[in-house]
Amino acid sequence: MTSHRFLQILTASVIALQGSAAQTSPHVSLSVGDAVALVLSRNPALVESGHDIDASRARADQSRSGYLPSAEAEATYVLLAPVSVFDLPGESIKVFPYNNYDGHIGVRQTIYDFQKTSAQVGLADSRIALAEDSREAVKRDLAVRAAETFYVILFLRRSIEVQNEQVQTLQEHLAIARRKTEAGTATQLDELTTQVRVAAAQNVKIGLENNLRSAEITLRRLAVLPSDAPLDLRGEFSPAVFPLDRDSLKKAALTGRIEARSADDALASARAQQRAAGANDAPSLNASLLYGVKNGYIPNLDVLRGNIVGVVDLRIPIFDGNRTRSMEEEATATLHAAESRKQGVALMIQAEVDQALSELTAAGERVSVSETNINQADLAVKNARLRYNAGSLSNLDLLDAETAVAQARLTNLQALYDVVTGTIRLRRATGSPVTGG
Repeated sequence: MTSHRFLQILTASVIALQGSAAQTSPHVSLSVGDAVALVLSRNPALVESGHDIDASRARADQSRSGYLPSAEAEATYVLLAPVSVFDLPGESIKVFPYNNYDGHIGVRQTIYDFQKTSAQVGLADSRIALAEDSREAVKRDLAVRAAETFYVILFLRRSIEVQNEQVQTLQEHLAIARRKTEAGTATQLDELTTQVRVAAAQNVKIGLENNLRSAEITLRRLAVLPSDAPLDLRGEFSPAVFPLDRDSLKKAALTGRIEARSADDALASARAQQRAAGANDAPSLNASLLYGVKNGYIPNLDVLRGNIVGVVDLRIPIFDGNRTRSMEEEATATLHAAESRKQGVALMIQAEVDQALSELTAAGERVSVSETNINQADLAVKNARLRYNAGSLSNLDLLDAETAVAQARLTNLQALYDVVTGTIRLRRATGSPVTGG
């Protein structure tokens, strides 16, 4: 087979993963794009990841509060006794009152903290990016699983159709074998052999039906549908073109995969953590302004009077119990781990592209082989029927030929399904949209 012929077969077998907007009703006919969009609009895992992003943004807002002033109101009461008294001619003067009242509103603002707050903000922002990467990974994986489950259901339904035809054919041969046995023109062995084949085909059908029920349960769970919701799925193993150049696929994967972006964001976060750790023991220059009322002013100690207090303070950490040093060591280790992770992710992505492309290529080859087998099996069964009608071929021999046709059809269907799932996995490996585009 020429490479041109192989590419024709491969691209003619790759599924066109084109979807339209999601339909939220469980009673509508769903394409693969509809099913994926339905899962992405309803699955709790995606909702949970959205809340994680909200939490990360809230933490970033908390770190930005360092840029803003803080204000608070405070009221105190203090009972002091005994009270010192100065005895002067004609009167006694108390130094302070028994009952001391103080109420004030204060505003505090950091004037400059040597980039400590900005480092914390940068770290918090980098963690938002990581949370968003995590959500994109969840979204991608849900889309892949929804698409794969969609085609598992289609594959099993069509396999069951082929198996039903096979069971019906076997039952027809069983009826013929029984008539011949009763007429004495065939041995009971023919009838027993056909019965065994009928039972085996029915067992295969039962297994397929059980697998179908499991796949339908999975799709309903992914889309948060009722357990009895009908799944009216439409889809074909129709042609589509997907570029198969290995180098271009790897290049696209290294820029398009969410794991690659996440590794870059993790590296940026580790660097931000290192900057934040280094700024932990930086000095800070602060200003405070308080206004309030209190008593205790001479000469009327019990009268509440307004007062203003202004403070500028410089805080220089001297020793923090080696906390900053430990934070810097942790940040450095995290940075080295992020650098190693980025290298590992690049190797993983390239290996996954190689593997997905290899599986897709093999599936395409199986499609071509299975199509040839179908043609040969069809010719064989035609010749077998001619010989059977002429009386030169037994019922079991004809049954073998017809069974080979059914098996060839199932093998072809499996190969087409493998091309579909192989295309989905290649799209995932390269960071392309699962449903095309």
